[in-house]
Amino acid sequence: MHRIWAWLQTETTSILDRVPDDLRDRVGEVADTVEANPTLLAILVAIGAVTLMIFLWGVVKQVLKAAVIGGILSAGAWYWYFNLQ
Repeated sequence: MHRIWAWLQTETTSILDRVPDDLRDRVGEVADTVEANPTLLAILVAIGAVTLMIFLWGVVKQVLKAAVIGGILSAGAWYWYFNLQ
């Protein structure tokens, strides 16, 4: 882990510098294609919205699991503590 952190701190090139030149040139083509085709734009927006909802659902689900497990452990600790007396 320390090696990765040290590498990230010493790496001076930007991620954008690593993108091939032909891919940079095609970005404009993709943007023009999306602007010219409203159906494609709607599909991309819908896919983005669905994936965002799936991501947020996963985050909420993990938070709820953590809350339930924490509650069970807390209740178990209190129950154990008061049964010792």
